[in-house]
Amino acid sequence: MTPFSIAKSVREAMVAHARRDAPRECCGLLIGRGRRVDLSVPMANIARRGRTRFQVDPAEHIAVRRVLRQVAPALQIVGLYHSHPEGPAVPSARDVAEAHYPDWLFVIVGRGGRSVRAYKIQKKSAVRVTIRWRPIARVRPRA
Repeated sequence: MTPFSIAKSVREAMVAHARRDAPRECCGLLIGRGRRVDLSVPMANIARRGRTRFQVDPAEHIAVRRVLRQVAPALQIVGLYHSHPEGPAVPSARDVAEAHYPDWLFVIVGRGGRSVRAYKIQKKSAVRVTIRWRPIARVRPRA
């Protein structure tokens, strides 16, 4: 399977979000095109039960979709990330059962950011996906 390309700045943002929300799971959307992730958008975790559960706020999800419809060049939601603050970056049975977007990439930040792994979850099965981390673009001031 062709690797997904994710900006290192997205990794840094996901890990920072996971650490900020610990000991609760964090969650957010991944924005880009095709197999390229350029942005992460932190979402509110509205799960009411327990620390080891997440649920993206549907109103925020819809709001992001509305904004993306107005962006040129076109961007889309290509995936979702969440954290396992005290566990490995491996999908739980609940993660697999509740994955309703078969075309999306699912990224898990494990153990406080010590590992970040990606998966495709289709037909109630998770397959690990290779990530190619792109360098952070540096802007140089004009002379």
